Amino acid sequence: MSALSERTADCFNNHYRLLKLIGQGGYGKVWLCYRLCDNKLFAAKRVLDSKCRRKTWCVDREVFLPDEVVLWEGLDHPNIIRLEEVFSEHDSWIFVMEYGEEYLDLFSYMELSGGLSETESAGILRQIVDVCEYLITEEVDHRDIKDENILYNPSTQQIKLIDFGSASFLEPDRRYHNLQGTEVYIPPELYNQGSYCPESGLVWSIGCLAYVLVHGDVPFNNRTQVMEFKHVSWMRADVGPVYRDFVERCLQRFEILRTDFYKLKFHPLLKVKGFFCG
Repeated sequence: MSALSERTADCFNNHYRLLKLIGQGGYGKVWLCYRLCDNKLFAAKRVLDSKCRRKTWCVDREVFLPDEVVLWEGLDHPNIIRLEEVFSEHDSWIFVMEYGEEYLDLFSYMELSGGLSETESAGILRQIVDVCEYLITEEVDHRDIKDENILYNPSTQQIKLIDFGSASFLEPDRRYHNLQGTEVYIPPELYNQGSYCPESGLVWSIGCLAYVLVHGDVPFNNRTQVMEFKHVSWMRADVGPVYRDFVERCLQRFEILRTDFYKLKFHPLLKVKGFFCG
């Protein structure tokens, strides 16, 4: 059995010590901690079991595990934060994951720097498309691609995708009928017709992210604006035609007109040099 399966019923405090709180949200709290056996730093996310409504039976552990763990623990990609260990304690789950001091989430980075350059944004988007393609091969849909869920190293320009709390198993010909993720990153067909295709929804969320990267703000403030969306409103006049074309191909009101996910990596915007790509 792996460390993940062995430690599920073990005690977090037998192996780690908390140092300081580094993040907090509706999902729970994230702490910086160190491992007692080697003093290595990690991040530990504590989530109430009551918030883990979707679970899958794990034969090895003989317990119902949060789908977040089931979907996340088998992933291995340089642009995905690594899940190190899982602990179940009282009314909570603790997810221990890799920690990089030089990383900060894109939301915080853009608060400090404002909108990014098109070149820097293209480097981030290229990595997002690459990691999402990998997730599809693993039959996983993250379902919450946004700046808050992307860690960023400004020095190397490498990203790390985090938070699989909204993720789902990908199934052939499946359509989603529920809101799972962030409402302003969900395509309008869910609100207007009651369902959407996973791949098309992913393309929409990548378009929203691309818009956020150069503007420092989302294209929609609420689901009503998503429902009534007709075309992209550009707040920056200096955004170039290639970048605009990428965003506008993703943010098409009608699902049938939206670009195919597998065409994104061949878009001229993503053929840039000088950024990290795993």
